[in-house]
Amino acid sequence: MKLLEEYSMNALPALQTVLYDGWVLRFAEGYTKRANSINPIYDSKIKLEKKLGICEQIFSSKNLKPVFKITPNSCPDYLDKALSEQNYQIIDETSVQTLALGSLSGSDLNETETKFNLEDEWLDLFSRLNSVNEKNKLIYNKMLKSIVPINYYSSLSTDGKKIACGRVVIENDFAGLFDITVDNDYRNRGYGTQLVKNMLCIAVNNGAKHAYLQVTTDNDSAYNLYNKLGFEEVYKYHYRGLN
Repeated sequence: MKLLEEYSMNALPALQTVLYDGWVLRFAEGYTKRANSINPIYDSKIKLEKKLGICEQIFSSKNLKPVFKITPNSCPDYLDKALSEQNYQIIDETSVQTLALGSLSGSDLNETETKFNLEDEWLDLFSRLNSVNEKNKLIYNKMLKSIVPINYYSSLSTDGKKIACGRVVIENDFAGLFDITVDNDYRNRGYGTQLVKNMLCIAVNNGAKHAYLQVTTDNDSAYNLYNKLGFEEVYKYHYRGLN
């Protein structure tokens, strides 16, 4: 579990990271909770009350509200309850799922374009499909260009139009799937499945033996897609933040 948490942080580097008594504090000018949150994944020694106060001060100094990512292994184990008592509210329950990668076959591989370097065309497509404004697009560009492990960017076309995209980060033999997005006008027509299959085939060709992903529990269409592909949940996490 902690290993997947480390992989997922490496797959989306924050612009700034502070290590504080077993907690990983991440900052990226407010773009995405994942990159602007406190990850309490290692053992702590400082009293919780003091740590909470310091974290709140640090986030406030960056004009951000503190957000904690809570997993079943968060340290200390009573952190979630303590945050609830401090009026931190649950945000975005998410399922972490994995898949053992055996022999895979893609479909219409020629319809999927993959680049092992981030290019403006992919970032423009991702930003269009996800309504990312110019400021956050620039922030995300910096984050993606900071990734150290093998990573690649895929897009899928039909009738000469790019309609879906996603990216993969491979660390050791785990391939993380991120940013899987299909144009609203083309959803529920099998394009997401086609894209993910093709991306996983490329992962296998680059040494991956397992895949993992994160999907919010209220995203029924994505849940169904990943279930059909054989992904299984290994744990859930949620965020806690102040209103």
